[in-house]
Amino acid sequence: MTTARRDFDHRKIWRVTPEALHDAATLLADTILRDHSSVERVIGIANGGVSPAHLIATTLRMNARMVRARHNIGDDVYQQATGDVSLDLTPLTRALNGRRLTGTVLVVDDICGSGATLRRVHDDFAPLLSPSAQILTAVLCLNTGATTLPDYSIWTVSDWVVFPWETPPADQDTTPLPPPRKVLHHV
Repeated sequence: MTTARRDFDHRKIWRVTPEALHDAATLLADTILRDHSSVERVIGIANGGVSPAHLIATTLRMNARMVRARHNIGDDVYQQATGDVSLDLTPLTRALNGRRLTGTVLVVDDICGSGATLRRVHDDFAPLLSPSAQILTAVLCLNTGATTLPDYSIWTVSDWVVFPWETPPADQDTTPLPPPRKVLHHV
């Protein structure tokens, strides 16, 4: 399978501020609840999905679970997607203890760069789902090069993004993303 290439215009490095992160998570939670009567479980993709998943879960009055995924081979800016995603579901399968996920399961990540991580999550979660379960995906940022789209996103970007839990590059300025105004729903 050919891996999608992340689009990088090399015009600026975007930055999600802590305030924008909080507002985006609230906006995502409100929109998802408007579109779906309930969410039974919120699962963050670590590392980047941890903070937004916790914020969304708190808004929905529940706890978030985490699964660990790794796609980038390092933390350097402007890395292209490899398509090689490792996913560790061990903590989730241990917590499920033989049961399957039911209802609407919301999987949250910071960014959908190429779509490879969301594709891997979709494939690897299949055996953990009951027949009636539905997976929804939500990300803060969607890169224009992604070929697999999330169900929900806030910002569409064509450059590198730095999140509040990341250290900005010392030798390059960053530009704050505009305040979140609406949720994009990708069907």
